[in-house]
Amino acid sequence: MAFIAPDRNPSLYLLKDHLDTALALGEDLLAEQLALSPVDRPGLRDWIRQTRDLEDFLASLRTLEYALTARLMQARKRAEEMRRSDSRLKQMIALFVAGTVPLLDAAAELGDTDARNFDGTDSALAFLRSRGLLAPDAAGLELVSNLAVGEDYLVAGRIELGTLLDFTATFLDTLDLLYDFPAAAEDGLDMPAPGPLEERARHPAEPSAAN
Repeated sequence: MAFIAPDRNPSLYLLKDHLDTALALGEDLLAEQLALSPVDRPGLRDWIRQTRDLEDFLASLRTLEYALTARLMQARKRAEEMRRSDSRLKQMIALFVAGTVPLLDAAAELGDTDARNFDGTDSALAFLRSRGLLAPDAAGLELVSNLAVGEDYLVAGRIELGTLLDFTATFLDTLDLLYDFPAAAEDGLDMPAPGPLEERARHPAEPSAAN
C-alpha cells in the first residue's frame, strides 16, 4: 500500500515535478532527427537549406539538453533533502545521485559560454562528435544521410541519454510506489510555489544565435 505523501512537502513535490519534466525532455530529445540532402545535389540552394536545417537541429538539441541538465540538477538537490527526511528512499537516492555525477561538471561547462567558444565545442561537427551523432574520424557530413538521437546520445558529452532516462523512470516509479500524489485541484492541496532556482529550471535560457 502506498503511503500518503505529507501535505506541503515542497521537496517531495518538487522532486517529482523535476523528474517528470526531465523524463519528458529526454523523450523529446529521442524524437529529434534530421534528414540531410543527398550528396549528388550540390546546388547552392540545397547547401543553404541544409545549413539552416542543421543549425535549427543543433539549437533544438542544445535547448533540450540544457533544460534536461537543469532539471536533473534540481532533482539531485531535492533528492538529497528527501534522503534526510525519509529513510525508505536512501538506497534509491544514492543510486540516482551516483548515476548523475557526470552532469555536475557538465552543468558548469554548459553555462560557461567563454570556455565553449574558446575550445570550439559549439561548432557543429565538434558538437555532433561529442554527442555520438557523428563518428570521431568522420571528416564531415558528406556520407551522412540522417542524424537521429538515440539512447546512446551523450548528454553534455558525458552520459548516455538512455541511462539518464532509466534512472529517472526508476526513481519516479519508486516515488509512486511509496506515496500517493493526489491532484492538487481535486484534493484542495496547494502546491508549493517554485523558488528562483526552480523557476530558472522551468524556463532555461536558450543558447544565443552566436553559439
